[in-house]
Amino acid sequence: MIIKSIKKAITIILAFALLLALSVNALAAQDGFGNFIYSGQYVTGQFRDVRGTEWFAQYVEDAYNLGFFRGKSAGLFDPGGQLTLGEAVTLAARLRSLYYTGKADFAESIPFYTVYASYALSHGIIKSHGDYAAPVTRARFAELVYNALPPEALEAINNIPEYGVCDVVPGPSYSDAVYALYRAGILAGSDRFGTFFPESKLTRAEASAIMVRLAVPASRVAIKLPIQMPGDVIYQRSKDAVIMLETFDARGKSIRNGSGFFISDTGYAVTNLHVIQNAARAVITLSSGEVYPVRGVHAMSEEFNLVIVSIESDAGGWSFLNLADSDRIEAGSTVYVLGSPREMIGTFSDGIISNTSRDLDGDTFIQFTAPISFGSGGSPLLNALGQVIGVASSSFTYGQNLNLAVPVNFVKALEPGECITLAELFLAQ
Repeated sequence: MIIKSIKKAITIILAFALLLALSVNALAAQDGFGNFIYSGQYVTGQFRDVRGTEWFAQYVEDAYNLGFFRGKSAGLFDPGGQLTLGEAVTLAARLRSLYYTGKADFAESIPFYTVYASYALSHGIIKSHGDYAAPVTRARFAELVYNALPPEALEAINNIPEYGVCDVVPGPSYSDAVYALYRAGILAGSDRFGTFFPESKLTRAEASAIMVRLAVPASRVAIKLPIQMPGDVIYQRSKDAVIMLETFDARGKSIRNGSGFFISDTGYAVTNLHVIQNAARAVITLSSGEVYPVRGVHAMSEEFNLVIVSIESDAGGWSFLNLADSDRIEAGSTVYVLGSPREMIGTFSDGIISNTSRDLDGDTFIQFTAPISFGSGGSPLLNALGQVIGVASSSFTYGQNLNLAVPVNFVKALEPGECITLAELFLAQ
């Protein structure tokens, strides 16, 4: 009986100890934000370029008092200055260290970011080193701070659906971070449409606001993103990514014209296969009027009348369109087509989705009413946020706005591979 009582007592003590340990761990996780201490050392007016009327003034003060920022030089904060990757990694490292330990006791190093970069690499904030002197993009910064905190530190307060941020769609490495930060009220967009501008550079003022919202949940913002944008805005944002293609035979005679659009900043573009069929070469004309040769074909589908080509230029940085999910579209939704019918570059029309899944001879199309004409083949069919939901493919000659587009999910299934010239592809057949 005594032995049983002792065993029972030990069991109770162990259970209590386990419960206490779990409670302490839970408390520690809950107290993560309590580790950010407001020092109150900021003196109003200490930065001549931070006036109290500016939108970022309070954020700069709070970021300073939380230990994230100091001045750029004596008496200056440089709110409009571009944040470098080294500074961004430093902020992410300090954010993580403070959240988990309440300290940011990093040794001094030359350059200053060296010790922070080593910490970031060892704690999964970054996967490899980069050019720390280069400006950091908004997308890269979102990834860094997202990697610095655990999921529970980014509790969602906003209902932001997939594809709800007009210029960020699922897929890129930064998309999960951006959507988590929007949902947590840390990001709110840079305009009334909630646009993120992922490839834009981040200013020190913007970084101050983000850091404060990360460290102080009470400062996070409730937002509701719009589900549509005005047509003129969609046109202005899309026109530079839409191209006209002209194809030629082996003798240099023009065969046909069509439309297309860039899907990456490296120069990959989508059009209909029939636009380049049997061509020896082709050229791309941009909205600016600049003309470039087509380098070749990187992927094609005869079944879906699709092809991915590339522009013959190593410039990079091309404007491109984001691809939505064509399985999410609804009949009656507003759509736009932007292409080059009859060689009229930049022709824009609107309409609605008539049928989301029109079956014709075993092939599935999106039926829509936005007017298209000869030469519109390959044009992007855009939703109300300017994202591509389809590729204009054909229309009924004897019908009023009975137009068809290949669902964009078929484009997303194509994987660009080795480049094959048009002559190699078609003339060798």
